[in-house]
Amino acid sequence: MQPSGFLGDYSQLEAEGEGLLYVDRDVKGKYPGVILEPVRLYASTNGRLSRLSPEDQQVLVNYLHAALQTYMTNHFAVADEAGPGVMRVRMAITEARAANVPMDVISTLLPIGLAVSAVKRVATGAHSAVGSAGIECEAVDSVSGRRLFAFVDARVGRKVTGRFDKLKQWHTAQDAFDFWAQEIARQLEGVGSSSESESSHEK
Repeated sequence: MQPSGFLGDYSQLEAEGEGLLYVDRDVKGKYPGVILEPVRLYASTNGRLSRLSPEDQQVLVNYLHAALQTYMTNHFAVADEAGPGVMRVRMAITEARAANVPMDVISTLLPIGLAVSAVKRVATGAHSAVGSAGIECEAVDSVSGRRLFAFVDARVGRKVTGRFDKLKQWHTAQDAFDFWAQEIARQLEGVGSSSESESSHEK
């Protein structure tokens, strides 16, 4: 993995599967709330992601944000303001290359159904762009800024997703983004949930 620079400090992250991961295990059960910052596009100016149309770039960040929000609401109370017991999550779609730069594309609040519909309209090349892209995500204490979680991955969408969509050019984007959103929500539940809340989820 070659981090893009979005997270800034990568010294705490360690290899986890094919990606990089850091989880602060000392704060378990202290964060029932979460603030989701808009997903950003953080890519090299001459990379594949930057060659997508502005509309397609917007579609990708919107879909990932909507997917993350859907999974997060199963485990956390989504908050609007910083405060005790609230973590702040920021995320970027990257090309997993060093010296990438932020682009002027951030997600807007869309229901997951609208985001799915938009991804289906992404033009040729969307899945190849995501195939060379990655994800970087970080959660911090919304008051102190203490890092609670960080995640870097460069997943390629599966050829067969189980959605009977193998011939659709957008399916790898949707599949990869769903995977990332679900995995991040699962990891953050390990940070923010107490054993009592985990038991209630199992029930």
